[in-house]
Amino acid sequence: MRMKRFIVSLFRRNGSPHRVALAFALGVALGVIPGTGALVAAGAAALLRPNLPLMVAGALVTNPLTSPFIYGGSYALGHWLFGDWLPDGRIGKVMLGTVAGNVILALLMAAVSYLLLWPVIHWVRLRRLSRHAAGS
Repeated sequence: MRMKRFIVSLFRRNGSPHRVALAFALGVALGVIPGTGALVAAGAAALLRPNLPLMVAGALVTNPLTSPFIYGGSYALGHWLFGDWLPDGRIGKVMLGTVAGNVILALLMAAVSYLLLWPVIHWVRLRRLSRHAAGS
């Protein structure tokens, strides 16, 4: 129950639904790219000034349970899109294909999370406003 209240409180923070959804989406993108994660998202949040908890929460989408699927999908996507253009050599081909797929997957996951989250935040806030209006 405490986790649910914490998550709902993140959506109710100051900032437009756009800024809140964008902070989460940026966190998702940073979390998916290898070598980045919650610490890099926190550092980026200090520079960009978005909603820090949501940006870090977005970065935590990539975790030990989801990493095999994300990185496996990155490898498959990169090799499906760029397979013929990748240089020969096993290690280079695997690395470049995975990184290319990872960047594309990070952008796609960020876009999807933004497009899914923005209407939810907007709805939660409208619902809260209507409850306050009905209560007064």
